[in-house]
Amino acid sequence: MKDHPGLDRPPGDRDNAVGLARFVLSSMVVLSHSFHLFVRSLQDDPLVGLTHGQYTLGRVAVDAFFVLSGFLVARSWAGSRGLGDFLVRRATRIYPGFLVAVLFTSLVAAPWLAARGGMPRPVVPSWAELLLPALVLSYPELAANGSVWVLSYDFYYYLLLAAIGWSGLLARRWPVLAIWAASWGVYAYWFTSGVEMGMYNQHPRLLTCFLSGAVAFAFRGVIPLRWPLFVASILVLGLFAAGWLPYRVWPYRVMSLVFPIVGAYATLFICFRPGAIAGKLGKLGDCSYGLFLYAYPIQLIVVTAYRPKLTPYTHFLISWGLAIVAARLSMRLIERPAMKLGRRERTKPREVPAPHFRPAAEPAAVVGGG
Repeated sequence: MKDHPGLDRPPGDRDNAVGLARFVLSSMVVLSHSFHLFVRSLQDDPLVGLTHGQYTLGRVAVDAFFVLSGFLVARSWAGSRGLGDFLVRRATRIYPGFLVAVLFTSLVAAPWLAARGGMPRPVVPSWAELLLPALVLSYPELAANGSVWVLSYDFYYYLLLAAIGWSGLLARRWPVLAIWAASWGVYAYWFTSGVEMGMYNQHPRLLTCFLSGAVAFAFRGVIPLRWPLFVASILVLGLFAAGWLPYRVWPYRVMSLVFPIVGAYATLFICFRPGAIAGKLGKLGDCSYGLFLYAYPIQLIVVTAYRPKLTPYTHFLISWGLAIVAARLSMRLIERPAMKLGRRERTKPREVPAPHFRPAAEPAAVVGGG
């Protein structure tokens, strides 16, 4: 880390906390859902009171996820051998695990819950009703898996970033920043005008966070990862979370608008300026996607079966442990084999632009040795 205290990292770099961050963010979503499913309200979520209702643990985790996703997907594009290779990488990473989780939710979790009154009895879907929405990473029966609604957003943004990369704009930096500024401007207008943004109308928020990561990648050679900047970012987030401007002066709580800027920096700092221990814990990230896919239906099953014996925290711990087991199985049996298959299909590599980072100088030769 001392040689590369920035976002521009050498190929194959493993000295980062991306895996650990993914695992922690997934776990935050599970904890937030435990309050929602057990208490049937998000008012007891630990962040609701601290941020004056602006954020829950789940919301801040999703925003941070999209920032990190924007950066990593842009990096994936830069390291791909073309559009086809990029799409194969994305498809083999996302689709197999998602499809198996959809089958588990539809054919196991939903019928079990319906039989015990945990949710209305679902209509058994046909294969077309099940698989066709899955082509855009969508799942219609969110009552049984309320986490996966964000995946369709990620899918659309993968395609958008592929178009930006294919056009050459990603390498030119300033057009990417202009696209982000336009997205942030729309988000600010929607936010301050009181437009209702439900689950299926989150593009201004999530696209802005995703593009924050893409902008960070485009400017990776000039963005330093410095502790003073990180502390300043956290302080700014804290000020806006605490309601820095009172309602009589400014009628909005705008932590959501600040997050794609200073929150994005804080997220990437945590991911790419870790200590040695954080880097070694990166393997935890292997099961973060499966944890995200399976936790919600498992949480519903646990709370339906054992509600009188649980608290929100015991509900979280039990569900979290079971979901980790499911996630590990998904990684070993589904996701990892699919990714290996995708790597076999790759063609001859294309030339990519030289990295921005400066490699360490070679040691000088010893002259006149005895």
